Amino acid sequence: MIAAAQGLGRSRYSRCDGLPLALLCLLLFCVPAWAQTPAPLQAYRMPQQPLEQALAELASLSGVQILMAPQMLRDKTAPALDGRYSTAQALQRLLAGSGLSYRLTDSGVVTIVAAPRPAPAPAATSQAPPPLLAQVATSLTPLQVTGSRIRRSEFEGAAPLTVITAEQMERDGRFSLAEVLAVNGQSVYGAESQSGGGRFSANAQPVNLRGLGAGRALILVDGRRVPDYPFPSNGRSNFQSLGSIPLAGVDRVEIMTGGASAVYGADAIAGVINIVLKQPADGQQVKLRTGTSTEGGADRFDLQWSGGFSGQDWRADYVLQYAQSELLRGYQRGIQLPAQPTARAQPALGLGMQAPGGALLPLPAGVCERWAPAFVDWNYAAASGQPQGPGCGSWSTPGYASLSDGVREVSARLRAERDLPAGMQMWAAVQLWHARSETAAVPETITGPHNARTGRVNEVQDPLLGRVSPLRLLTPQEMGGLAAMNDRYAERMADLAVGVRGNFGQAMEWSFIAGHSDYQVQRDLRRLLGAQVNAFFFGPAQGFTADGVPIQPLNLDHWYRPITPQEFRALSTDVHYRARSQVDTASYVLTGDVAELPGGKLGVALVLEAGRQRYALRNRPSVLPLQLELYDLAGSVGAGVRNRYAFGGEARIPLAAALKASVAARLDHYDDRASRGVAPTWSTGLEWRPTAGLLLRASHATSFKVPDMHWAHTDGGGSFGTAVDVLRCMQAGANPECGAYASHFLTRTMRNPELKAESGVSSTLGVVWDAAEALSMSLDYWDVRSNRGIGRIAPGLLLRDEAECTTGLKLDGTPTAADLRAWECRKARARVVRSGEQRTGRVVMVESMAANQSDERVRGIDAVLDARMHTAIGQFAAHTAWSRLLHASRRVRAPDTLYPQWRPVPWQSGENRAFRSNFSSSLGWQGESGWSANLFGIRYGSLPRVDGKGRLPPLWLWNANIGRRISEQAAVTLFITNMFNTPPPRDSSNTEFPYFHDDIYSAVGRQVALQLDYNFD
Repeated sequence: MIAAAQGLGRSRYSRCDGLPLALLCLLLFCVPAWAQTPAPLQAYRMPQQPLEQALAELASLSGVQILMAPQMLRDKTAPALDGRYSTAQALQRLLAGSGLSYRLTDSGVVTIVAAPRPAPAPAATSQAPPPLLAQVATSLTPLQVTGSRIRRSEFEGAAPLTVITAEQMERDGRFSLAEVLAVNGQSVYGAESQSGGGRFSANAQPVNLRGLGAGRALILVDGRRVPDYPFPSNGRSNFQSLGSIPLAGVDRVEIMTGGASAVYGADAIAGVINIVLKQPADGQQVKLRTGTSTEGGADRFDLQWSGGFSGQDWRADYVLQYAQSELLRGYQRGIQLPAQPTARAQPALGLGMQAPGGALLPLPAGVCERWAPAFVDWNYAAASGQPQGPGCGSWSTPGYASLSDGVREVSARLRAERDLPAGMQMWAAVQLWHARSETAAVPETITGPHNARTGRVNEVQDPLLGRVSPLRLLTPQEMGGLAAMNDRYAERMADLAVGVRGNFGQAMEWSFIAGHSDYQVQRDLRRLLGAQVNAFFFGPAQGFTADGVPIQPLNLDHWYRPITPQEFRALSTDVHYRARSQVDTASYVLTGDVAELPGGKLGVALVLEAGRQRYALRNRPSVLPLQLELYDLAGSVGAGVRNRYAFGGEARIPLAAALKASVAARLDHYDDRASRGVAPTWSTGLEWRPTAGLLLRASHATSFKVPDMHWAHTDGGGSFGTAVDVLRCMQAGANPECGAYASHFLTRTMRNPELKAESGVSSTLGVVWDAAEALSMSLDYWDVRSNRGIGRIAPGLLLRDEAECTTGLKLDGTPTAADLRAWECRKARARVVRSGEQRTGRVVMVESMAANQSDERVRGIDAVLDARMHTAIGQFAAHTAWSRLLHASRRVRAPDTLYPQWRPVPWQSGENRAFRSNFSSSLGWQGESGWSANLFGIRYGSLPRVDGKGRLPPLWLWNANIGRRISEQAAVTLFITNMFNTPPPRDSSNTEFPYFHDDIYSAVGRQVALQLDYNFD
């Protein structure tokens, strides 16, 4: 395996998770004995129907993995099946008279093939059928699996692959693809919070494989790249989102973790997620689901309608879906204040005047009562880092922010195919999606006056009060009600794809696909205008103090009374963000077998690709630094175009009958006005099947990620944050303990035309064992590295450089080695903008930029076990998965600063949130009388606290459902999510709403839903 990068910060986890490991061992030792018993006959009641549907139903009922090509099954009808049969007998009866047969691969997968002669009648024969091994129930319609473009009949390959079928998603009660992947062991956590409002991407549902971050996993739909979400993640980096892909049209999800750029191109550092859509099939189906939470709120509604038609040489299908979910606020779950370890809880400060040192100045009598019941009089006790003294407190204001979004969405998908002469086929697909959503943020806060160049300040010199840090929360009543606080999003996505495929001779196939995707987002919100805040809450500016604090009187008449909704409207304006992302792609693939070798057929694939990305982000009024019109709101804009071209090839080489090798190589070229480059990648793998039902495998791959469009094309966006003002601390002689000199300021981030592509290396080693007819298990070791990760240089490091180049001393008081007259020091001082006539006062802005600044490495193991058992009361199926992080390390650097050297970052710090382990298990039952049930449990491992001091405990969640087929056409199912109403772990060091890791956990609580399925045929 790859040697560890020298200098990386390390954290080795040697302590195992006791309960998950014990359960896994129990299954490993106990289930084989259970599985060795001969599989009994099973009752089937299947009507006459298209053969493809019949085989898919057989796969679901029997648990057998069946691979079938749709072109082989067209216009074929399966007879009715009514009685008790073994799986082999049922399969033979369905294929009788179709001209098709089946065979069993070395990995135990049933493949539908052309019969050498017409299939005999389904009469009993003296020759026993080939044995059938249980696999995950699914129908892999095209014989192509993520991880390779070579069409092959064996499901398992050199790299680990996880398949989640539509049946599994429904059985577990999932509403969206994000929910499906959230309980997958490889997907560590999300990247965009669903709580708090005020973020950049309401409907964004990114994927974070292996904890390497959003944007480092490639998302495909039927093998085609989906467009980036138009708004960057947290206002910075681009990523792909699952939010615009309705679950109703999904047949399965294929997840391959590890590098895959040699096959699929850029961004596949952590892996590839291929979402396979359902293929055309005759019939009409409707699905209706409605649900709520047992604590109230978070109501959900989902309606799906699908159907298909066919003629002699054409097929078409459609999927329509409408979904709605209710906005849920923090106060509806009692989440209004941080977890407070002190004996006496204290409300959030709603109105106060804080003097230097942290003491609150007395307020006039009766001031807080003017806001009653929103504010209460409160005498704040001394607490670390908190103000103390009299003020107006608010118990409820933080809880007005949302815990989950309110969303209404509608989608439509249409796909059609037509057979052409010479064995060719043409197809076209169009998908439309539209969503409107609302999020709620904490009400606006007013502190100091607004500066059009650098934003608001937190401290002001008032002629009457002296130097104060004022604070004033606006309540919902002042803003015009709770709805007036909401941010509103309108999102639209349109995707069009057309393709033609055909054959070259008997062994080669070709396909050409062209597509266009257009994703648009509009975000509207109401925010205060900086100039209006100055005119209403402050008097005329009167200059600066010697240390750069603005001298400006407070208009106390306005500070000490509630404003009216009409006054708020006059002080604010409507803000409009517009973002758009487009992708045009064209690809030509040639694949097939080119030679017969002693060990088998040599398969090859060649691919040519071309594509263009467009990106644009605009807003009004201006939120750019140096021209800020809004109070306490900064942002970014940008626009750009990037072209991509690629050529690649694969080969699958049979070294022997039981040993196969795979190799792939690809050359990608990308260019735009900011960056251009060529990225060669390659991969290799080995598959060894020493005996039937046993696969030993290994893989190694390189990968890359091009610089994000936003990092490459941003026009100098800004964001507010807090860091230590090192220069003030050193001038006061307080160094090296500078925690009391934290300063709030604006950071302006510039584009960097010298950004390099990120690179990755991954390796896997594993085994897959079909231990018995009803038992299959796998164990895989993985090692993934990401190098040259792109991020913003931390403002705190730039403030450190400024202090060193100004004083000539390091933070510890020793002389610096830097030349104060050199260009490096002049640049360090110029990056920091300070207040005051001489620009020597408080920090008001720091200029940073994106840089290749991080290396990460993660290693771990994944274990999966699947088992089935036939009993007198029905069929049971068990699935268990366990992922364990064995090693995680990260190092960062700050190029173009005084100290560009690498430094390790402890993985257990709050900066690196990744579960040590993830354990999930499900047990399903299918009775012969139409009843079914499923129990699903997941254990999320521990996470670090925000302050990095210790870890949060693991969390168990349980889901269940029970269903009944009430007729041949109708079924009803009851779903219960989070059965025991388990809340997320609270972190007393987390001071930001909702005070827990809301990009990982949910505070909605127990949810119940009822679903009706009806088939019109």
